[in-house]
Amino acid sequence: MIYSSRDILAIRSRLLAITPEQWLLLTAGLLAGGAVWVIVNRRFVRRFICRLKEKTISANGIAAVEGVIGGTVFLVNAALVYLATLVTSFFLFSFAIAGLMVGAWITIPASFE
Repeated sequence: MIYSSRDILAIRSRLLAITPEQWLLLTAGLLAGGAVWVIVNRRFVRRFICRLKEKTISANGIAAVEGVIGGTVFLVNAALVYLATLVTSFFLFSFAIAGLMVGAWITIPASFE
């Protein structure tokens, strides 16, 4: 999408209208969301994937399972983004954005070993 200078100035004015308290909530939500979803990824998803690798499941099957898990995390966080826009919560919005990024990260398989 090509933005005109008027669109860019409108985006700039919206960003400048955000108060310092709201920036703090956005930052806290990104940090908390990133921490929570990375811990979920390391503790649960990686353990589950490692257990599947020990069994006689093909690499394509493991990648499919990993994609389904990542897609589920992505969809849950997309619903949280929608909820955050309904209740106007900066913290929940940035928490969900971090979860969307981690969900997309999980969806892409690391390798086909």
